[in-house]
Formats: sequence, structure tokens, C-alpha cells
Amino acid sequence: MSGRTSQIAGSGAVRSLVADAFATALILIAILLLVFGGAAVARPKLTYAGGKVVALSNLSSDEGCLPAKLTGRIAKREFGRDGLYLQSVVIEEPSGQRSFINVEDGYRTLDAATNGAVKQSLETILTVGRKVSLRVLACGAAARMLTLDAVRPL
Repeated sequence: MSGRTSQIAGSGAVRSLVADAFATALILIAILLLVFGGAAVARPKLTYAGGKVVALSNLSSDEGCLPAKLTGRIAKREFGRDGLYLQSVVIEEPSGQRSFINVEDGYRTLDAATNGAVKQSLETILTVGRKVSLRVLACGAAARMLTLDAVRPL
């Protein structure tokens, strides 16, 4: 009977060892994913002409969303709680239809020069009343959530 007890205890120890090794492997994989495959970060591209920014692109880090183009006049814009960074705009298309567009602020984590240039350019180009051409990414259920990916004045 003692042989059976030691056999059961031995298989329990093996299971415990395998479970520990598996848990350690999962933790290691999670760490590697965080280090090497972290969240996508938008790397804004600024297009200059005559020393001024005339267009911005690659503003969104959303992947797997449907791209779309909109043209019209900026009808409204909202800033975040701090009052400093543009959070959203409403564009009115020539047909009169209005669309709410989210503006990501992921560029805030980039170097100070890029952050300042993108912030200032967005505030200048996306002024209320200004006509613009936008490329947006449509995400979410039925692609209803629009996020700004590129902008240029018309």
C-alpha cells in the first residue's frame, strides 16, 4: 500500500513541476511580447512646404480599421480635460452631413520637437471654419468610430 501512496505523491510532484515550468514559460512569453511587440505607436509624418507644415499623416495607431476620405469644413473642435491637446473635431461635408472624428494624442509620448510640431500643426490646420481633406480610420461596430489618420487643408 505504501508503494501506491509514494507513486501518487510522485505523480503529484511531477504535475506541480510541469505546472510551474508552464507558468514560467507563459510569463516569459508575456514579457517578450511587451518588450518586442508592444502596442503600436503612431509615428506622425509632417509634410513641409515653404517652412510650414502643409499636411500631417500617420496620426493613428489603429490597425485593422477601414480607411475612408472625407472633405469639408471644420464645424467644431474639442480639447481634452487639460485644455491643451485636441481630442476631436466635427467635420461638415458639402452635403451638410456632419461626422465626429477622434484625434489621438499618441504623439505626446514622442520627443518634444515632434510633439510640439504635431500639436501646433493640428491646431492650425483644424481651425473651425477651415476647409480640409481628411483620411480617417473607421473602427468598431459597423465601422462607426472614426479616428483621424491624415489631414491637409484645401
